[in-house]
Amino acid sequence: MKKLLLSAIAALSIGSAAMAQKIDNRSDIRHKAENVYANPFKNSTSNKGGEPVSAWYSTIDLIQKSNVGTALQGYVDFMVHDSLNKFVEDDGTIRYGGTTSIGHIFDPKDDLIELTDNPNNRLSRFNSYKLDSIAFRYLYVRNVDRVPDGMGGDRPVVDTVFITYWRTNQISRGSLVNQQGQTVGIFARPAGAWNFSKRLPSGYIDIDTVLLSSGANGIMDTTRANNNNGFENSWPSKVASFKAPNGININAGSGTSQDLLVGFAFTFKSGIPAVVGQDTAVFIYQLDPATAPAGMRRNNYFGYGLFLNEGAIGYESQYYNTPLMALKGPSYSTQNSWAGYIPGQAFNQERFAETYFHITVDTSNGKPGVGLTENAGVSILSVYPNPTSTSATVAFEVAKAGEVEVTLVNLLGQTVKSFDYGKVTNGKYELKMDLNNLNAGIYMVNVKVAGSETTQKLVITK
Repeated sequence: MKKLLLSAIAALSIGSAAMAQKIDNRSDIRHKAENVYANPFKNSTSNKGGEPVSAWYSTIDLIQKSNVGTALQGYVDFMVHDSLNKFVEDDGTIRYGGTTSIGHIFDPKDDLIELTDNPNNRLSRFNSYKLDSIAFRYLYVRNVDRVPDGMGGDRPVVDTVFITYWRTNQISRGSLVNQQGQTVGIFARPAGAWNFSKRLPSGYIDIDTVLLSSGANGIMDTTRANNNNGFENSWPSKVASFKAPNGININAGSGTSQDLLVGFAFTFKSGIPAVVGQDTAVFIYQLDPATAPAGMRRNNYFGYGLFLNEGAIGYESQYYNTPLMALKGPSYSTQNSWAGYIPGQAFNQERFAETYFHITVDTSNGKPGVGLTENAGVSILSVYPNPTSTSATVAFEVAKAGEVEVTLVNLLGQTVKSFDYGKVTNGKYELKMDLNNLNAGIYMVNVKVAGSETTQKLVITK
């Protein structure tokens, strides 16, 4: 992963968006997703009462606990940075992709956290914290590995995913108002101006540039994901996790009244050049693959986990948890006051992306941390070395006697290895884990004893 550090910081702005009517997405095509929904980060790594929280927060878990939770339906949608790419539907209809970038602004003091699996992990305005890692559901279909180089040969195709990050003072707050001037919702979005020429956000604290070439690279699965013998009408998806860049520390100071927000977004750009004014590349072909015309240009494409509110009145929240959707139109020019990202609440069928934030509370300013109660029976002290390739040792502490079970779980929530440590009394222990038969990737080490459990991330490299 190549990282570019940009220090542009946008000023905080507060405003509202007048809405004569919401964006009508009710007629949009729905794309079937396989294996949705399975949160791979259900377990908290919080410690005993008074010690810092260190836990994954699932934005979809939060929304599912809201007033629209029962009306959410899961799909996949596709990101197309070049608007010329075709989507050929199963009846021959041709249309074009409509999304260029997806993200989320996260508010860790949202009271919906109290209804999730980790109810004690809700923060307050007194809690400083840092963003450690982010994750999102994705699918990546690689139709083309090489393209002509214009000199009689060919060159490998390298696609790119850009991940941009924001912290509190780079995020603006606003309100959605109806024709009568009534506030119908609040939202947050990046304060920096959208870059229309690059179709990328600006004003971020950092950007990761992830290069996707042929074969597995340990970051994202780059194998072809089409199923049904080439009929592109349903897609399996995976979850990718990334360590957040240094410096995303949110300082509560002496108890600011400012909302302590953080956010990220991801954007996909294909390495296959567009051919303007001629036949354009096809990124999805839903007809019988045997009917594809000879020489049909293909493109690689990227999708994400999408949830739609299909029936509830509307998402109601006094907090700034906001999905970010950059549609094709507002990515090229300002449309109906929107430039770049549009809050998911601005759609008739509200849109939510499946994203995850890993946050650790910072107690260096003397403010109290938050955590699980004193009945927490186990905590992980360390997992080392991390990253590793062949083995790792997990050091843990238990508060009361019980049988210890250690499991290794992949990002799909599947247990790939188990270790029965046996019965122990209270104290500190270590277990060395043999990892030789596991693929490179990101895993979660889970330690369970006497009804309590805790989790920590482990990266395996080969």
